[in-house]
Amino acid sequence: MTPEQLQRAWVLQAQADAERGVLECRMCRRRGPLEETTTLWRNGILVFALCDTCAGGHDVVFSPTPAGVEVRASRRSPVELVTQEVPRVHGPR
Repeated sequence: MTPEQLQRAWVLQAQADAERGVLECRMCRRRGPLEETTTLWRNGILVFALCDTCAGGHDVVFSPTPAGVEVRASRRSPVELVTQEVPRVHGPR
């Protein structure tokens, strides 16, 4: 699927889900109730949905563009990466 086809498919599914009161977050892909989701509608069509959990941890900016809407998100806190130390193999002494 091309990105445009994927976007159209998401919009159609989101419209059907919104009518049932359930939406999928565009960031984490979890489904949740409409009342726990921030939505962006344009010309009567749902173009973006964001769950409260993701919205609480990100600064999200919506900007209109000639092609539609640009959405940018940045984390409010740094991401901590935890790694294990690589074991060292010692040769015979």
